[in-house]
Amino acid sequence: MKKVLVLGGGKVGKSVAELLLACGGGAYAVTLADRDQSNLSIATQNIDRMRKTVKHAVEFSTRVVDAADQSAVRAALTGQDYVICMLPFDLVPGIAAMANDLGVHYFDVTEDVEATEAVKAIHDSGKARVALVPQCGLAPGYIAIAANSLARRFTHVHDLVLRVGALPQFPTNAIKYNVTWSAAGVINEYCEPCNVMLDGRPVKVPALEGLENFSFEGVEYEAFYTSGGVGSLIDSLVQEKKVGAETRVAYKTIRYPGHRDLMKFLLQDLRLGVEHAKPTAAGRVFDRAAAVDLVEHGIARTFEDVVVIFINCIGVRDGLREQANFQRAVRATTMFGRIWPAIELTTAAGVCAMVDLHRLGKLHQKGLVLQEEVSLDEFNATIFGRAYEAPETIEKTVLGR
Repeated sequence: MKKVLVLGGGKVGKSVAELLLACGGGAYAVTLADRDQSNLSIATQNIDRMRKTVKHAVEFSTRVVDAADQSAVRAALTGQDYVICMLPFDLVPGIAAMANDLGVHYFDVTEDVEATEAVKAIHDSGKARVALVPQCGLAPGYIAIAANSLARRFTHVHDLVLRVGALPQFPTNAIKYNVTWSAAGVINEYCEPCNVMLDGRPVKVPALEGLENFSFEGVEYEAFYTSGGVGSLIDSLVQEKKVGAETRVAYKTIRYPGHRDLMKFLLQDLRLGVEHAKPTAAGRVFDRAAAVDLVEHGIARTFEDVVVIFINCIGVRDGLREQANFQRAVRATTMFGRIWPAIELTTAAGVCAMVDLHRLGKLHQKGLVLQEEVSLDEFNATIFGRAYEAPETIEKTVLGR
């Protein structure tokens, strides 16, 4: 039985712990660590409910840990086989280095580019003692696996656009959005520069640009550049010599029409996207932290969400220019006695699948592991892959029905 520390018990962290225990067949003992006892209590209730339905052993414990306290984090990591870092992006740096020092395999779901560069630096230094597997969630994460499965069909890639959105099924407010994920993560990806490839050259472009509109399953959407979602895919395509002078690769976030303009007004025109603004004459600070507070204060959470995935790839195959598409729509699912919001289920499934593949010896056992190194077939062969293909079958499979 592998010992797993899930560091961060917020919206998605608690779901990672529960999904790994529910679908792991007794292969994992999970400790969920968070500074907020209420988060740990909710997770305990969920897992106690799930434990009554499954047939295998469920080894679960909680631990109060302030992630800002390095000595407390080190103590929690000691003796673990895996750590799944589910902390807000600003608390992620340093966790991978600590895990590597202690011989604990490291996984995270962060979209923050700087945090991921810090993980890669451990590998580049030649001092990696464990597997270092960043960006394992939905986007970055699964989206790179799915996009690379399209790119592999072509000799050369001309255009590859990755689009993902976690959206309310029934939007009612002006920005047509509800909190389904980390507000800090959303604001961060709306503000930081975005890695894209334009005409065969990797470049950085501003977030919230590249606006487009499209229709999917009869619903109108918009999509625009946001930071972090493309992960390491561009670099991998370059190494595989899939790109040329005309290649364009980009990641875009999907929202309902009108959302981008309102967020641009808030973050750029009102300057709330500034990371560390100076106080006004009245002593108030209007910056990115204030924007996060506004979203958390004013925008209600919803459990009735949908994750939309829409990828287009145009390239050359057998001497002909062709287009291939990939699309999924995953809605909130009821299983193990509760509603699983789609963003929680898909993100948790992404990182749980990577941990499971590592345990089974199907990933590099040491050093940096990129998402696109995993084939879509390998991912879908795990029970966690069903979160994207047939989420309604997960509980039935676990219970042997």
